[in-house]
Amino acid sequence: MQFLSVTWLTWMMATVCLYWLTPMAWRLRLLIAITVVFLLVYAPLSAAILAGLTVFTYTLSRSPHISGYRTLAVGTVIIAIVSFYKIQVSGDTIHSVFEQGLIPLGLSYYSFRCLHYLLERYKGSFHTATFEEFISYLFFLPTIVVGPIHRFGQFQRDYHRIRWDAHLLSEGLERILYGYVKIAFLGNFLVNARLGNYIQGIDPQHTVFIAYLEMVRGGFSLYFQFSGFADIAIGFSRLLGFRVMENFNWPYLQKNISDYWRCWHISLTSWCRDYVYTSVVSLSRSPALGAIATLVVIGLWHEISLRYLAWGLYHGLGIVFWQQFQRIKPALPAIHIPALQRLVDASSILLTVHFVWFGLIIARQPDFNSVLQVWSILLTGWW
Repeated sequence: MQFLSVTWLTWMMATVCLYWLTPMAWRLRLLIAITVVFLLVYAPLSAAILAGLTVFTYTLSRSPHISGYRTLAVGTVIIAIVSFYKIQVSGDTIHSVFEQGLIPLGLSYYSFRCLHYLLERYKGSFHTATFEEFISYLFFLPTIVVGPIHRFGQFQRDYHRIRWDAHLLSEGLERILYGYVKIAFLGNFLVNARLGNYIQGIDPQHTVFIAYLEMVRGGFSLYFQFSGFADIAIGFSRLLGFRVMENFNWPYLQKNISDYWRCWHISLTSWCRDYVYTSVVSLSRSPALGAIATLVVIGLWHEISLRYLAWGLYHGLGIVFWQQFQRIKPALPAIHIPALQRLVDASSILLTVHFVWFGLIIARQPDFNSVLQVWSILLTGWW
């Protein structure tokens, strides 16, 4: 399924029209049915896995008080299913039922929604939902493929107060337009096509300049594509009367790596902060260990491989360095000149975004030798 295609636009518009033309009592049931049909057409295996996880998670979390053992058992099964499809060693895929380690459509997102529901039920954050509420939450077409990993509490509140809202409809259409502009114009045309052609036209002798522009192109392409898909999902949700959480908040304009991770893929980072960072810090009393564990989980969420483990450690250590810097920062001279402060802020933004782009090389290269080769060109080729 290509999300820039007329086919996906047809799915969205047809879903919205049928949804609002259907009587209120049947509206969400229709949306579940449309999502099931969509998955059966484009990803039948994913439909089967999602159906199994839905029944499994809901059935074993219905008790008023869920024991820690049951929570651990259910969570382990969910994580095992995700790992089965995502595990890789070096560049060689451990083949499961899909060749080349192909991941079932939406698995990364709906598995974490199941874990979120399970853990919140264990903590007693909300009472047991009806099965229709739960299945509506998981079989929610706008976020089934590319997220965000929205939370059940907000979804449940919207579920019980759905109404026609022209303002929300306008917001949804606007966000979808923004998303397509990011993907098609900024990402595909300007960054990948125009900048890509410019890079290809550079004299091959300028290896450092080429490597640097490729790094920049990869960073901007990833952001425009990923945040554009998130905009479309958020807009689609609003067309149906739901407000799902934001997923990006100008991450490339943040002044430090900690703020960057509060603004990049917010639904995933906030999920890991709530369930990984908080748990590790409460057990170890070490924010540094919590940061490293959190970023390692984020890395392995993308792919269980050595390169994503290294990428997670890279960012985790970056946050630890930032945490340590905060301890000595009060002892540094304060800056009272506005122009100098703006220069420091701009330098901080540039340093942060280049740290992020530099780390993307780990995830984009096929092996560590290639990573070291690109790093060597960028770090030493200028001299």
